[in-house]
Amino acid sequence: MTKDVLVSVKGTRLMGDGDDTVEVITAGTYYEKNSRHYILYDEAVECLEDVTHNIVKIGEDKVEVIKRGIVESRMTFEHGKKHKASYVTPMGLILLGITTSALEVKTDDTAISLHLEYALEMNGEYVSSCRTDIRASSRRDSVLNLD
Repeated sequence: MTKDVLVSVKGTRLMGDGDDTVEVITAGTYYEKNSRHYILYDEAVECLEDVTHNIVKIGEDKVEVIKRGIVESRMTFEHGKKHKASYVTPMGLILLGITTSALEVKTDDTAISLHLEYALEMNGEYVSSCRTDIRASSRRDSVLNLD
């Protein structure tokens, strides 16, 4: 896969009265090092001029999402395990609990896809079940174009 990629991040909170889905599509960078896949991309925050730099580090059985910028966090996803994370925003600190129930990675010559399912807690209280899908595909092979 090429270094220049198109990154799609789709997050869904599964709630009783309907699902809440947010999707971001942006340019990014991909590389592989020491048997790990890395996806880097920037994410703009609504109503603010700053961005958050994201690193998705995909290992054999663990995924880390590292955010730096207007939002700061290091979230770990590992099947069958609960991890805690601090999520720092301009509005304050949120303590997260993440219990991962599904972690699937698929790769081919032109793309890498990541599927996560997890229970989310905020400040010790269960909030919702969540699903996140991240896909990085070679920009030259993508049907979408950001230029």
